[in-house]
Amino acid sequence: MRFISPILFIFVLTFFSTEGNGQYQIELSSQSAISEEFTYLLWSNQKISRNDTINESIVDLVSPTVSDSIIKRKIQHHKLGPIGWFISTFAGYNWRAASLKKEKFVGTVTRHSRSGEEQFTEYDINYDIIFHLKKYLYRVFYAFDLQRKYKKQDFRPSHRRDFSKSPYVRDSAQINNRDYKLHCELTPTRVFRDPLNHLFYPTIPGGGGPKEHPNILNEFPTFGFYGVFCSDCNHSCHPEIHPYEWIWWLKNNDQDTSQTKEWYFGLFHEASNRMKKWSSNPKIGEVKIPFVFQLGGDKNMNLIEISPLLMGQLNLKVDKPLAFMATATNSTFQINYNGKAVSNLTVKFSPSIHFQAFSYDFQALNYDPQKNVLSGFLHIKIQVKDLFAFKVKYQPV
Repeated sequence: MRFISPILFIFVLTFFSTEGNGQYQIELSSQSAISEEFTYLLWSNQKISRNDTINESIVDLVSPTVSDSIIKRKIQHHKLGPIGWFISTFAGYNWRAASLKKEKFVGTVTRHSRSGEEQFTEYDINYDIIFHLKKYLYRVFYAFDLQRKYKKQDFRPSHRRDFSKSPYVRDSAQINNRDYKLHCELTPTRVFRDPLNHLFYPTIPGGGGPKEHPNILNEFPTFGFYGVFCSDCNHSCHPEIHPYEWIWWLKNNDQDTSQTKEWYFGLFHEASNRMKKWSSNPKIGEVKIPFVFQLGGDKNMNLIEISPLLMGQLNLKVDKPLAFMATATNSTFQINYNGKAVSNLTVKFSPSIHFQAFSYDFQALNYDPQKNVLSGFLHIKIQVKDLFAFKVKYQPV
């Protein structure tokens, strides 16, 4: 991923100063040409949707993390009393971490499914993704190489694998990215499954898939996932992100000619009892969300709207909060460069959040004077039990 030129370096945000309630000054210390990936956010949603590589490049600009990003136990198994331990120890039915650090993957959905009913606390919302960005495609090779090493076959005959063929043996000159699917899986907290279906993404059988959901409207959207990169050896040790604790996407489809950008984000705790050492609760998560504004005309029209969609219990105060708390009052930031205002930027919460469990600031703000464009990241920190789903919306042009 290419950000701002290291020659002109730019972690451009220098300081905040206050001018009355909800009014702030931000001084930029430098400027540079906008990076190519940020310019894609100026495209129409239709144009983005029609190019999976560009779509993935945009979604890849997002940087998520959680406070428990380092896992300390390599294996997790079904919690069925002594039975779970026995089948893990003697039969190898378990999940095995491919990395002890949680990872991000961005890809395009090729298949989606969800449980019809709960099975031993398991109610999974699943997506299979493929990769057009080589860094993720090459990374998932490692998990398929582990699968070949383990050589564990699924108990279902229809799911048996031939480890002498692709994707387990590959010709670097003839790689079909559709062979390298990554399965992304999560069980959300039971009480939120029905509200999630209405407010965030599909969770209920018979309720339609991504194409029918108003937050997606695309059968094969581009999604980002962050969580434990592992091998599911309850079946054939196939590669997974399980659980995914962050999921996000930029809403677009082939019919959407608008330029309004709607980002959707979900921070989750894995609610089955299978991965207690891989997903702690409450969740403390952070995410950097890219934005860009083509300046000109009314400089007061640059608005970032944050809409909480669904949340668990918010802790009253985040540890080491960022610069600004969510409040009932909009906050306006005057962006200055060389002593002159180049833009006003307003952050609005709709509806409001009246807790100190959600804080934000800006990072890597950059002003490109040649193109008269402001870009940067909205950096958010959340502390919540079970889940927090929200939308970020802005009009770049």
